[in-house]
Amino acid sequence: MEQDVVKTESMEQSTPRSRYWAVSGIILSSSLMAMASGLAFAYIPIKLLSLGFEPWVPASMTPALALGGLAGCFATGPLLRHSGHARIFMLFYAMLAMSMAAIALFTSPWAWVVARMGYGFAINGVFIVAQSWLHHASTDDIRGKVISIFYVAYVVALGSGGFLVGYVESEGNSIPILASFFVAAAMIPVALTSLPQPEAPEAISVDIRRVWKISPVGLAGMFAVGGATMLLQSIAPIYMTELGHSRSDVGLMMLLMQLGLICIQIPMGALSDRIDRRIVLAIVSGGAMIVAMTAFSGHGSTGLILLILLFALWNGFNETIYSVSSALANDRANPADYVMLSSTQMIAWSTSAFIVPLIATVALAFAPVQYFMPAAAVISGLFMVFVIIRMFKRRDVAPADKDAFQPITSQVAYPGDYANPDAYDDDNSGASEGLIG
Repeated sequence: MEQDVVKTESMEQSTPRSRYWAVSGIILSSSLMAMASGLAFAYIPIKLLSLGFEPWVPASMTPALALGGLAGCFATGPLLRHSGHARIFMLFYAMLAMSMAAIALFTSPWAWVVARMGYGFAINGVFIVAQSWLHHASTDDIRGKVISIFYVAYVVALGSGGFLVGYVESEGNSIPILASFFVAAAMIPVALTSLPQPEAPEAISVDIRRVWKISPVGLAGMFAVGGATMLLQSIAPIYMTELGHSRSDVGLMMLLMQLGLICIQIPMGALSDRIDRRIVLAIVSGGAMIVAMTAFSGHGSTGLILLILLFALWNGFNETIYSVSSALANDRANPADYVMLSSTQMIAWSTSAFIVPLIATVALAFAPVQYFMPAAAVISGLFMVFVIIRMFKRRDVAPADKDAFQPITSQVAYPGDYANPDAYDDDNSGASEGLIG
């Protein structure tokens, strides 16, 4: 413990460049793991469809992945308390490698469902461990940049893994073996890291009711984006394959979907720091709804480039809901509630990511695959309506306090008693007094 304290103090006294170098191992490790994830996301639907299975069979892999991820959200905290960050990193990577080995070894969809559940358990655990370790290792002056670099690197690697599918032989086991290689390579930076490990968390609580009081829109955004995102990420490769596009086309689509996220999320995230974040959420959820219906209306006649562009825009709008909803909730939370807030939001995301694709899997047994588009549009549209209602709902401010009430900008947290979220009606006010009554 004393050695960890000494290392942390030396990091705080080091230059920004050396501190970026110190956390680069965790970022590199997570990016290599994301390459394996991208390969699996693109390979599984292509392989199962080539074996003659109906679209609902590869679609079933997504709720299996999400169900495992939901379990991982609950299990990661106790595992960290038992063994620490570095050992748990290795445990999760071992689970990822075994999952890909099972996909290479077996051809039964039931075996693949179990493998994807294990993969989901491990992938959520890796994400939780990596983010908490990076937060611990970063000082205040570089934390925002470090987390941004981590997320961008992860997303680009995820898309790059999907892109590789078009250039690797898919008839045999080459792709799952390559994915296992990336997972094994991801262990090396963690094994060699000199970063001090964070202290084990005392507890990771989940409190849906309290998070709803802190930020109704922030919580609803997680439920909305979990289902919509996983629906798009899992069904889009199936849809492209059903249209007759090649593996390389599907891989290109998987890559550009992630790059579309960067093109939309970064500027919209910056905009949300300047205006009411709820306005941004209404814009991006409306954008997701419009793009989904545009793609559906052009079914069968949309060219490859336009279809990929639509999917990239759609993914960018969806993922922006995640980041802005998270920021929105943290604007109003007490710092002591950050762990509880993050855990609860992740579980909300994972629950929706399990339920919505599961419903879609059942529906695909009876309906054409393109109907996932209007289903996702309904989710985004309902969330947009909810956001607008919250924006126009008058605040419940006592008469004695109305003269003292002043709208504040979205990046500034609410004044007053953080421990009593009922004292304020919604998430953050922004600069538009007319919108809040």
